[in-house]
Amino acid sequence: MATNAMDRRRINGPQRTVEPIYKEEAGDPFANGRNDSRSLDQVRPIYMKTGPLSTQASLSASSAAASGSAFYEQGNIRVSCAVYGPRQGRKSNARMGIFDCDFRYAPFSCSWKKRSHIRGSDEKEISLMLEHAIAPAIRLDAYPKACIDAFVTVIESDGKAATIAATINCISAALADAGIEMYDSVAACSMGLWDSQWVADCSQAEENASSSTMVVAYMPSADEVTYMLQHGKTSLDQTDQAVQTCINMCTRVYAVICRGLQASISE
Repeated sequence: MATNAMDRRRINGPQRTVEPIYKEEAGDPFANGRNDSRSLDQVRPIYMKTGPLSTQASLSASSAAASGSAFYEQGNIRVSCAVYGPRQGRKSNARMGIFDCDFRYAPFSCSWKKRSHIRGSDEKEISLMLEHAIAPAIRLDAYPKACIDAFVTVIESDGKAATIAATINCISAALADAGIEMYDSVAACSMGLWDSQWVADCSQAEENASSSTMVVAYMPSADEVTYMLQHGKTSLDQTDQAVQTCINMCTRVYAVICRGLQASISE
């Protein structure tokens, strides 16, 4: 009997194998300054476009067109949002409208965690955060018995806190594209505490090295903070410093969102 007979009932491995190449462990991301040469209070470059999902859906007869949509890119973070509504809500006697958000990570979006197509508990928690951050900016009293739904998909993530902030900005742009009446657009920014210094818009590597993170959602025209999220322990002075810095950066992000909305109108 031949010794090199092949067993066709199973998948045979290759005759020659090589040692796999492992990704090198990242050191201190702040050892020689930030990896992308940004200053500590600088946000990654932002690209925003409104209406991509609305246009694609309108070209397809099989899918309903979204009322408004937006694509938001900030460094390695990429988020898409589609807004449907106002449409009939679940409560027929409600005097106020309802804002619902469905937040999901794409299975390939996170490098630090394997994602499933099934919605996880952290995604449900982030959905509630987004509802609390965006709802104060919407004139829900103008939409009685109605429901406004926002469906968010994170295509690529680079920092959990920064992704939440980018998602808030993307939803604000999509709501404006849908023509929803709002008191003001909500702008958000994140920060991380490293060696008693606050660092703006941290990447995932920088966030892992931070002892605390913070996300602030802010309406500049109304001068109102709609939501604030913090992980980690900080002193009262450090927290106050982070909030003031986030508000200043939210004002810059707000200007970028407004320019993007103006550019979409002129197209």
